[in-house]
Amino acid sequence: MQMKRALTAEIPLVGREVELDRIVAELDGPAPVAFVLAGAAGVGKTRLASEASRTAAGLGFTTAQAVASRAAASIPFGPFAPLLPVNDPVPGDLLGLLQQASDAIAQRAGPDRRLLLVVDNAHLLDDGSAALVHQLVHSASCSVVASVRTPGSAPDPVTALWKDGLADRIDLNPLSEEEVEKVTTGVLGAPIAGGAVRRLWELSSGNALYLRELLIGAVDSGALREEGGMWSLRLPLTAPDRLVELVAARLGGLGAETVAVIELMAVGEPVGVSMLEKLTDAAFVEDAERQGFLEVFQDGRRTEVRLSHPMYGEALRRGLPRSRLRRISIALAGALKGTGARRREDLLRLARWQLDAGGAGDPELLSRAARRASDMFDFDLAARLARTALDSGGGVAAGLVLGETKFRSGHHAEAEFILAGLVPLCTSEVELAQVAGARAHIFSNLMGDSAAAARVLEEASAVITDAAARLQLLGRLAINRLFEGDPQGALSAAEPLLASAEDPWVARGAYAASSACALLGRGQEAVDLAYRGLEAHRRTLDSVQLPEVQLIGAVLGHAAVGHLAQAEADAQIGYQACLAAGDKEGQATFSLLRGYVRVERGQLAAASKAFLEGATINRALQDVTALRWCLGGRALAEGMSGHPDLALSAAAELDQLPAGSAMIFELDLIGRGRAWVSVATGELSRARQLLSEAAARAAASDQRVAEARLLHDIARLGEPSTVAPQLAAIAASADSELLTALAQHADALARASSRDLEAAGTAFESFGAALLAAEADLASAALYRSEGVFRRASAMSRRAEELAASCGDVRTPGLSRYEHSDRLTRREREVAGLAANGASSREIGAKLFLSVRTVDNHLQNVYSKLGVTSRDELARALRMP
Repeated sequence: MQMKRALTAEIPLVGREVELDRIVAELDGPAPVAFVLAGAAGVGKTRLASEASRTAAGLGFTTAQAVASRAAASIPFGPFAPLLPVNDPVPGDLLGLLQQASDAIAQRAGPDRRLLLVVDNAHLLDDGSAALVHQLVHSASCSVVASVRTPGSAPDPVTALWKDGLADRIDLNPLSEEEVEKVTTGVLGAPIAGGAVRRLWELSSGNALYLRELLIGAVDSGALREEGGMWSLRLPLTAPDRLVELVAARLGGLGAETVAVIELMAVGEPVGVSMLEKLTDAAFVEDAERQGFLEVFQDGRRTEVRLSHPMYGEALRRGLPRSRLRRISIALAGALKGTGARRREDLLRLARWQLDAGGAGDPELLSRAARRASDMFDFDLAARLARTALDSGGGVAAGLVLGETKFRSGHHAEAEFILAGLVPLCTSEVELAQVAGARAHIFSNLMGDSAAAARVLEEASAVITDAAARLQLLGRLAINRLFEGDPQGALSAAEPLLASAEDPWVARGAYAASSACALLGRGQEAVDLAYRGLEAHRRTLDSVQLPEVQLIGAVLGHAAVGHLAQAEADAQIGYQACLAAGDKEGQATFSLLRGYVRVERGQLAAASKAFLEGATINRALQDVTALRWCLGGRALAEGMSGHPDLALSAAAELDQLPAGSAMIFELDLIGRGRAWVSVATGELSRARQLLSEAAARAAASDQRVAEARLLHDIARLGEPSTVAPQLAAIAASADSELLTALAQHADALARASSRDLEAAGTAFESFGAALLAAEADLASAALYRSEGVFRRASAMSRRAEELAASCGDVRTPGLSRYEHSDRLTRREREVAGLAANGASSREIGAKLFLSVRTVDNHLQNVYSKLGVTSRDELARALRMP
């Protein structure tokens, strides 16, 4: 019920703050003022005027409202009837009525003229009412805020308000995508996935009224659902009944022929002008454009027409009878065939219209159209086309697309069943390699069964001799080895592809090799390979993935060498490209990468949100492997922030999922994340143990960057001397300034060198690693203070405070340890941390293998040193939640 009330109430006033401040500032001046708010229907004119009226009332204004409508337009001064005296005789002429109305409103204003009159829909005012508004403004009898709809005409006296300079005109633009996100987050009370924001923005075109109705309909229907702390679209977003009724009401005053034009556009948009004029009468096309339903635009050499708002198409298609849809589709398909259907997008439109017309169509055409729909990430349409093509004899080409649409929509077992059935139908080794590659992807990346993936590739390799087909298999093998945590094996498999002169193979090889190099600590090589792959991918016209997937290796490579700002920029480019294309899998991948980089930058709240978005998408796609990585990342971000409840929640869901065989992020997200959950709950010994175990596994698979981060965390948690030599060896074997800085920081901690810790902090700050820089600076400040170098200590403390503040709500041991470093032993800090997080003495003893008496003795020493008397005071002293 609370959510229902939030949805049906006024939406937050977002994106109109500047306009509201301007109106209020001038209202509060010495003389009456006037404004005309202009904009499309539903853009928020009434909402802004209402907010201005409420604010004015708080400033001591009397407020009044007049609402014009088509129904009242035939009644002189109808909108102002509630403001006129009831008992006074009514003059028989319009001039007398005008004077009476003017006097009545001026009387309401009083001698100080502190009246704000809001006139809604001023473009619908009758002549007398329009003249009244003009007279009130001209005579400065009161302040006026009037709204008019654009495009369209308004009575001359209303138009004269801004033309003659009597009123300030404020044109209201639709909400931006960012503003739509603010509105929806405010209404829903929790973050909303970027894909859902994009779809709401596209379908509403930033129209506040349409956005509100879409939100109500999406939540009521279950299309928009909250899961795990984030709202996302789980079903296609469609026009709710109330919006269909709104659009139908707008169509109500149009002629049947004009409505027919608009319905045709709802099915076929965009449509070339010449084709549209062949199917309809040009006069009715012009009428629909004049009424604001159509807009004409130039696309290359074609002049095309589309509906002026996406909502019109959604609403009209929703209510279109099946028979009408069929007739329109037949007409459109016939007309497009008559033009030759030469454009690339014509193929997809023709196939869709043939389906809607009820005909089977040409299986070869349908297969090509299905591939095109899949490339555009319209998997529902691709599946329809591919299924029809396969049933009509489309063979392997149709079956491959159908299988891909199934596994990319989360139906992995069904996809494998379809693809396995294609093996006997293959007529070439290339087709056999394509089917084997798709099946191996399902088994390895989506089902976590690397053994089954290997069997599929081995069986195909045993019979395939064609060079191109073997390269196809090598590309899949390279990616599988990468996922299995074998970067050297991935590089070996990718070498023949990188040596090819053909762009598709170079792109495929670079996709695997760039990430493999990043894992090995060869960051700049990874970046160079990724950008090479990006250029080759862009030259490859037919691809099932966006070229921006190549940026995965660039993000990892930049992060490996310490170019964190560039890493985040590339992750954002990839995310936006996937968002624009509707590639949900890609959105999830780049959400994970944004979280990955933001952890290293110390932006832990933003990292957690990115991981949460990735988890939400992967949960819907049933991609368990990628879901595990995102949950591990969220546990890492929240654990490092010092939020045990959120970290434990992510870890609990992670524990419910099968492990699988994918190792690429297993150690530096999942292993590291579990360790930082222990940190957040005060179990530092357990955290160091988990980090040490994960680092050993990373070393065994040559994942040097992951190994370095895991070992460095051990140094951050109080045992730098045990890991400094290993970190130095890793840094010496890798080409990375970041890994060198991690090693130098651990060494400086181990040697307690104030100067070298200051240098480490400076290095981390130059990389954009604010949290690590703050920790290094605090350690440096503590040592300078103990050495009596107080001025330098103060400077380091100030810099640390600024850096820590830029990270937000973050509490790591490295930020709190040095506050009590001169008073608490390491064991006392560990006991204190567990106690501050609510553990009993018996629970602490069990975790640290101490007796209850020993734990209590440690606690008494802590209380005495810190000057506290209870666990609550201890938590506050240690800045624990």
